[in-house]
Amino acid sequence: MKQMKDTLLTMLTPILWGSTYIIASVLIPIQRPVFVAFMRAFPIGLLLLLWYRKLPTGIWILKSFILGSLNIGIFFLFLFIAAYRLPGGIASIVGSVQPIFVILFSWLLLKEKPALRSYAAIAMMITGVELLLVKPQMTIDLWGVAAALCGAVVMALGVVLTKYWGKPEGVSQMEFTSWQLFFGSLILIPAVYLLEGSIPVLTPMNLAGLALLGVVNTGLAYYLWFRGIEILSPVRVSLLSPVNPLTAFILGYIVLGQRISFIQIVGVCVIIASIFVSQRK
Repeated sequence: MKQMKDTLLTMLTPILWGSTYIIASVLIPIQRPVFVAFMRAFPIGLLLLLWYRKLPTGIWILKSFILGSLNIGIFFLFLFIAAYRLPGGIASIVGSVQPIFVILFSWLLLKEKPALRSYAAIAMMITGVELLLVKPQMTIDLWGVAAALCGAVVMALGVVLTKYWGKPEGVSQMEFTSWQLFFGSLILIPAVYLLEGSIPVLTPMNLAGLALLGVVNTGLAYYLWFRGIEILSPVRVSLLSPVNPLTAFILGYIVLGQRISFIQIVGVCVIIASIFVSQRK
């Protein structure tokens, strides 16, 4: 019963992440992916750091920078490049191949041999994602696809390293999350100026979207995500990631009025089934 509760709490993270693409396209349509990536992580990371007033020491300074760069900074950079270059939710769908890389890195670093159900769940997940991608007259930006794939690889390594290193004794999950958000966002500061130049003028709607991304889709979501990695295995947590494109797909239908074909509905059902298979004991 407790494991089911932990799984459901962790599942809230990909649900929240699935709404990121709608928020970015509707509330923050400024075509500044590096700036949006920075603003999603830095303010909430700094606020949490000031609230808890606890900094990493010793080797954990370097580890926090590495984990933050993989799970936050570099991942966010690729995420928003893909979000602004690919049509509604497709970036999320392409990025859902992450469990494949998590299984590979878990095998290499954690010596966790994949269970048979993991292979079955991945096969079902890929099939469901392919069915979601069946959309007539849809042009796919290859740079956007490449960014989504790079983001999946980077975060997969971050997920496994988070489990491999654990967290320092006596440090709460929220404090650990604040370290990664703050240190991970630092690498985006030079990227904003080198790649995009000056800071854009923001409207109240843009600020509301950034606040929503920062507090809910980042602060709360990453707390639940890192908590799930600590309690469950990285593979089980990553196999919840198809909920992300599923949420993006449903929101695209509800908010943006995108059409859903019968074959795409079949894809949705296959993805839901893959999640059930992956979480069975």
